Amino acid sequence: MTDDVGCARRLNARNVSVLDTGDDRGRGVFTARDFLPGEVVIIGLIDRLERIRTTNSIQLNWNVHALFEKPAVIANHSCDPNLAIVPNRFGAYDFIAIQEIYSDVEVTWDYATSEFECIGISVVCLCSAANCRGAAGGFSKLPPDHPMVALRFYAPYLETPNNFRGK
Repeated sequence: MTDDVGCARRLNARNVSVLDTGDDRGRGVFTARDFLPGEVVIIGLIDRLERIRTTNSIQLNWNVHALFEKPAVIANHSCDPNLAIVPNRFGAYDFIAIQEIYSDVEVTWDYATSEFECIGISVVCLCSAANCRGAAGGFSKLPPDHPMVALRFYAPYLETPNNFRGK
């Protein structure tokens, strides 16, 4: 397993770089090469589990929150992301391209696809997307016809009976 983790870290270092976004969002993750839809851009690795939800943790299950290793923990939110999450063999999420992404482009994902209630971007969203919701809000706030919901690009635990979206 250690070799697998080392390989994942090397792939992440080859695929992306953490750079300053040049705006209010601080640092972000930028591609080092071109990606086609479906390619893994970032392999998520867990740094540590958190006892409670934090602004930087990523929700893995109803009561499980984790701080991911860089670069995943640095990836910014967007209401119109170019990445989606899928569970991986490390108990974390991989971040896959959902559209063609060129080199030197910031990669983003929608925090609402892993968080039932998002506290990381709960007040003001800085994504500047044309379809910006104003705040990530969490999965509970996404409409059933939202593209990430329709395409099932969200954490699997959100499909469990604890998901009270329809009530």
